[in-house]
Amino acid sequence: MVMEMMKIRSRAVTARGGITIPSEMRKRLRLKPGTLVDLREENGRLGLTPIKRLLDEIQGSLRPSPGELSAFEAWFEERKRERMREKR
Repeated sequence: MVMEMMKIRSRAVTARGGITIPSEMRKRLRLKPGTLVDLREENGRLGLTPIKRLLDEIQGSLRPSPGELSAFEAWFEERKRERMREKR
């Protein structure tokens, strides 16, 4: 099943470093002209992630659980405690 999803498609890199992403991949990833992407090289592999998806993942990981402080609120509370200690 994994091999079915990972069909190998070869593409030539242009003189300016460009490649053509197959249309079915662009549709699945919702890549349109002008879409910003994050490129990462890890262990000799190149990964491409649309920035919007990356931001959605980051925001989801920062979202607090019900009843918990957000990362910003926790930082703000810690800074408040630091100011109180400095006044002593």
